[in-house]
Amino acid sequence: MTKPSKRIVFSCGGKGGVGKTTVATAIADFYAARGIAATLFDCDTENKTRGSLSHYYPAAGKLDIRTERGLDQFIDAALSADSPVALADLAAGSGRDTFQWFDTMFEGLASADGIRFTAVATITSAASSVESLFSWAEALRDRVRYLVVKNHVAGDDFGYFERTEPGRAFLAQAQPAVIELKARAREIQAELDNRGLTAAQALAADATRRGPILHGGTARIRAEAYARQIDNALESARHLLLP
Repeated sequence: MTKPSKRIVFSCGGKGGVGKTTVATAIADFYAARGIAATLFDCDTENKTRGSLSHYYPAAGKLDIRTERGLDQFIDAALSADSPVALADLAAGSGRDTFQWFDTMFEGLASADGIRFTAVATITSAASSVESLFSWAEALRDRVRYLVVKNHVAGDDFGYFERTEPGRAFLAQAQPAVIELKARAREIQAELDNRGLTAAQALAADATRRGPILHGGTARIRAEAYARQIDNALESARHLLLP
């Protein structure tokens, strides 16, 4: 009997501070809103309390993939879980370990277990974040599908991604899905982060957990808009997120 396919979605853990975990939590919200069972892994061991996936989703398993056989343990856990999807938020600087692992393990896993990989790259207008994506794509090649999230937090000019020779080559060869994450008001995003809530979770939380800032008025309207915008964007890339 053919094994059912399993989708493993992981962040390209390159440059920090680009909104990688914001995107990872939005993907977790995407699965939760649709009743899709997903196993979550928080692989950002540098940020132990706040700002990592387990801060918003405490059920996410904490795992250091940079230890010996760390990525093997992640894949074993993802395969043994009774869910069709695994989502991992990788730490910044985890590229070398991931690249070596793919070179060694990909062919056997893809043929034997029917695993599909999606690499999620969050970029900003800063060239360094785009260069990180290009480094990952050069190493992973066509062994994964790519979802690129343009985070407008630092501005709206993504020319280094869209209009340079490396950018055009990546778009032509990888044919990624490209979506937008609109800029968010800093005060509201900071309140969400402090309370360990995504925008979608804040809308469902009780007043005590939301706190006074997110309880009503324009802040709540903005939170609704944030949740709706990223969910609609992810829906357009559902073929890369579902098994």
